[in-house]
Amino acid sequence: MNRNNFKPHFLTTGVGSVPQTNSEEALDLIWRKVPLAPHWPQLPNSGAESSFIGQYLSVLIETGIIGDIKNPKFLVEETDWVERMTGFFSLYLEGIEGSDKALSRFGFSLQGGEGFEAFCLNLENHGTREAIFLKGQLSGPLTLGMQITDKNRRSSYYDETLRDILVKTLTLHAEWQTKRLSKFELPVIMMVDDPGLYGVGASSYITLNREELITELNSIFEGIIRQKGIPGVHVCAGMDWTLLFDSKAQIVNFDAYAYLQSMMVLAEHLNKFLLRGGILSWGIVPTNQDAWEETAHGLIHRLENNIAALVERGVDENLLRQQSMLTPSCGTGTLQKDLSEHIYQLLSEVGSAMRGTV
Repeated sequence: MNRNNFKPHFLTTGVGSVPQTNSEEALDLIWRKVPLAPHWPQLPNSGAESSFIGQYLSVLIETGIIGDIKNPKFLVEETDWVERMTGFFSLYLEGIEGSDKALSRFGFSLQGGEGFEAFCLNLENHGTREAIFLKGQLSGPLTLGMQITDKNRRSSYYDETLRDILVKTLTLHAEWQTKRLSKFELPVIMMVDDPGLYGVGASSYITLNREELITELNSIFEGIIRQKGIPGVHVCAGMDWTLLFDSKAQIVNFDAYAYLQSMMVLAEHLNKFLLRGGILSWGIVPTNQDAWEETAHGLIHRLENNIAALVERGVDENLLRQQSMLTPSCGTGTLQKDLSEHIYQLLSEVGSAMRGTV
């Protein structure tokens, strides 16, 4: 399938994290509920190396750029910091220039990649079955940069050099992950999960530069595109979505359950995004206790009303229906297993119904 001719028609997939610590149990849930676009399971309850922050830092730990995985910070005070940076940038250049060995260094650690490797092994042993897409995910540069500090406990995102290191790390990780999944000969969706983007434009984040953020995200998207993947972004809060519409993201995944209004006010910009082939991924199933009160019928009614409201504001209905995906509003990794199962079940039922209407 041509990456630029992606028409998902309410295809369903997960955001990434699940509460299980056993990868086989997690994969059973994923293959049962989202078999057309299965994703590898992030297992944050397995420890720091599998966490949203720690999972993508393996190469920075190995090269001595960042210290303790449980409390990661840049080791800029070390006397050989310049040599450490030189080693990292040399490795990055080798990866960009096509060295598979160097690129693999930007992958997961053994523990951090447990869910990913289990997914790949499952595909090798059982094939792709009903799947028409495979989905991967990684954390975004703003969220990581705000969480990982320097020696003064200042967010590393505000340091140009440290931010550049994070962006380069994520760029090659995204490329490595996309390349690994592409060997199964299905189109690969690769989502950058960057909830910190909600703060763009807020007074507390006044120093964030919109164009710099777009450039940084595009660097990661370009790594995905180099491997013929489909790049996207997930943000589980309201934000100025035009930042993503103006980037090279092909998929924008938003919390449609709690933050629909933030998309409604940008209907004209959304329509332009759809016209250029963009995909709107609706996080329509809530990932909190509210899910227990919801039914598939109620969520379908909610989604149809939301579609109608966007169409009333000028969004092309045919494009919107052709170019929509469905997910939970966020990952389910912090929830109880029974609630996570219920959320994936609701998603499956809503997706089946919506795909039947196209």
